[in-house]
Formats: sequence, structure tokens, C-alpha cells
Amino acid sequence: MCNQFQLPTLAEIKQYLVSDLNLPLIEPANNLPQNQNVFPKGQAPVLLYHKKQLQLLPKSWGYPSPIDSKKVIFNARIERFYEQKNSMWDTSFARSRCLIIVRNFFESGCNTYSANGHKYHERYSFHNPNAPLTLIADIYQDDHFSMVTTKPNPVMAPIHDRMPLVIASSELRRWLFQNFSSLIDRSQMPLTATKMPERK
Repeated sequence: MCNQFQLPTLAEIKQYLVSDLNLPLIEPANNLPQNQNVFPKGQAPVLLYHKKQLQLLPKSWGYPSPIDSKKVIFNARIERFYEQKNSMWDTSFARSRCLIIVRNFFESGCNTYSANGHKYHERYSFHNPNAPLTLIADIYQDDHFSMVTTKPNPVMAPIHDRMPLVIASSELRRWLFQNFSSLIDRSQMPLTATKMPERK
């Protein structure tokens, strides 16, 4: 379950969205979080269509847990939207979809190693090799967002049984505005995995 991603600078995000993709993004606020690692409960700018404008707004990573007020739920399985049983995500999937723009995201693998008398899981960094920045599908509610996950592609499968719903720039409008059923299968989505250095 992805619990960390790295934000680019605001200048890099604007370069990608406005200059590279030619999107009609309104000028974002200069105080948006940028150029940092984000963990659950942390703030990040999310790209959404609000008040008839495409804009970046700060939101906190994780929906408040309905069971434990001290915890947040920061990953949402996309398959839940298609189940007959209602879920806390239904309204957001239907009406409140957004994106985060990241430099890379991180995942822990199933293999472990020992260092300093402790056992650690191997960590990997991922990014879309075909784009300067990586787009990840999310949903939001009020001031909170959750990262959408799906079944892993061949790159992710040996490391973890889920993966963030990474999308190509050509799929951006489909996720934000259209029927997104075709985006569930990410088996052909290119990803580059880099093993992080082990602790010593």
C-alpha cells in the first residue's frame, strides 16, 4: 500500500501541465506544498476541476477514518466503485476525481533484509519513464484526498499486490471528466522501478 510520494517543485508542475500539455490551468498559489516527500496526513496540491476551472488546490492525504478518528484511509481500491455493496468512496468516485503530479512514489516489497539488529522491507521508487512527471489518479472529499489503487502491472507485481492508478497524460481528461472504466487495467502502463539503498 503506497504511503509515500515525492512532490516536484511548483515550477516543474506548471511547466508540465501548462507548457507541455497545454492545459488551461489557472495560476496556482505560491504557498502550495512542493519539492518534498509526502506521507499520509501530509498536504499536497491536487489537480481538479472546481468552479469551472482547472486548478491546483492543497488537500490532506487521507480520508478521516469512520472507525478511528486518529487514523486516515489514504488508499481507495477502484474495484469498490463497481461492487453492489455501498462504500465510503462511491460519491467521490462518481463526482470528485482529481490527480496528484509526482516526481516518483514509493512502495515496500515483500523481501526483507537485516541491518543493525533490525529487519526492514526492501523499498522501491517508481515513476513513469515516458513523461517528465508521473500522474496518479485520486479522489477527494472536502479537504481530503485518497490515492486510487488497482491491480499491479508486471513491473509492480513482484513487489506488491496493489499499485497506484498511474495514468498517461492522454488519459487525464478521461479520469477527471469521463467514464473511467477503461483505466482500471494498468497492465500496459509503463513503470520504472528502482530499488532504494539498504540501511546500514
